[in-house]
Amino acid sequence: MIHTYKVLDICNLVDTKLPTISMVDEYRGALFRRIKQPQLAYESYHKAYIKSKQQMESDIGNIDLVNAFLHTSILVAAASREAGRDLEHQMQYLNKAEQVAMPLLENIDDIDEQSQDEFRDGIVDLYNNLGIAEKKQGSMKRAQEYFRRALKINPNDGHATVQLSSIDESSTDNVKRLDNEYVSSLFDGYSSRFESELVDTLHYKGHSLVYNALVSALEQLGRSPSSVKKVVDCGCGTGLLGELIASNMPWVELSGVDLSHRMIDASRERKIYNAGLSQGDAKAHLSSLEKESIDCILASDVFIYVGDISSLLNESFKCLAASKGLVGFTVESYDDEEGEFRLLKSGRFGHSKQYIEQVAKLNGFEVLTWEVCIIRQQGGQDVKGATVVLKKI
Repeated sequence: MIHTYKVLDICNLVDTKLPTISMVDEYRGALFRRIKQPQLAYESYHKAYIKSKQQMESDIGNIDLVNAFLHTSILVAAASREAGRDLEHQMQYLNKAEQVAMPLLENIDDIDEQSQDEFRDGIVDLYNNLGIAEKKQGSMKRAQEYFRRALKINPNDGHATVQLSSIDESSTDNVKRLDNEYVSSLFDGYSSRFESELVDTLHYKGHSLVYNALVSALEQLGRSPSSVKKVVDCGCGTGLLGELIASNMPWVELSGVDLSHRMIDASRERKIYNAGLSQGDAKAHLSSLEKESIDCILASDVFIYVGDISSLLNESFKCLAASKGLVGFTVESYDDEEGEFRLLKSGRFGHSKQYIEQVAKLNGFEVLTWEVCIIRQQGGQDVKGATVVLKKI
């Protein structure tokens, strides 16, 4: 807390020297949010908004100032919501940003390439925030329109895709995966409260389900746990599954990989991944491993954010030990005899048993375990799924 107030003093000092710079007020607002002072945070972001608007209007057509204004408008809208302002108050910031952006969007080819990319990202973020605001007030058609506008600019935007699915699953029938940037940012933002909310509030137990399934599969095969020497924890998160492996199988060379750098930072604090941690895509990580060098690949509640797991299993087959390599993971249920997998209203993928059996066979695996289970709670309701273990043929 003392450190925070010292930083605030520095912000105030800089503000007296550079009173027209909006970034100082943004930084101050972020600090107030961190110490849970929503009213003060809103006031700081509002000052930043006014300064950013004045800077932009003083240099009409400056795309960098427009990009800064879009960013600040989104921040102040969020801060106003947290400070208890009504929806109409929040929307005034977002609507003004849209009015500013529209003429530039219509003439985007006149903007240099680097600024174009930043501008597109800002517009997508703006449309997503407008969509969420409309959704909160029950204007679902309007919300869908904003999310579709975001996808028109960036067809791979995970946020808009998930939001559309939450309103109407049929609108995302053809979605096969979520983009890595969305998943990474989702868990970056969730990292500080991940375990407290997931385990304590949502009663998550995917990590223990996967570990227990691995032990049972080894027993079923007549193999000792000591036969497993090298394990990769895909989507390792904060290290919940890794902790079980390290505690109960201390001889294992355990490595982890996760898209979220903040999750990697959290798992590193556990000091259990004795074979290293990597920040990045699981498929790319597996493809970098030596042929037939790994005994087991585990993924607790990871494939629900992947969708089509065929390429992941293909890379798993290559790096797993011949004839004995295992893949253990959880899936969320999707009960449709004719379906394979789909993006659910929860924003996660559900996989059918039929799909898992088919994709396993296509990539050189057999299904050793398919155990129906409850993987967590959501909104007070059990989330049904299955624990799966595949064996390399």
